[in-house]
Amino acid sequence: MILNLTDPASIVNWWKVLPERHGPQLQAFARLRPQFAQPIRVAVRRIKADPELRHLFERGIAAESAHADEVAPRHYKDDPADALLAA
Repeated sequence: MILNLTDPASIVNWWKVLPERHGPQLQAFARLRPQFAQPIRVAVRRIKADPELRHLFERGIAAESAHADEVAPRHYKDDPADALLAA
């Protein structure tokens, strides 16, 4: 699958593949690559507006918060961009 970070529809389609993992990756992309922040925000609004996708979004948030309790906090600047893109 090819992800186009300038196209909210492409972002939504990519996110649907693995919401638990792609949700945090989108947050990181928005922080590390500000030029893509606006399309990512639009995609997240679309996800939240769709009743079927909202359920997946909420489940992904719950999984992320459960995982955050297990992992030591780190600053996003400590993560190499290559690791975020490869994950």
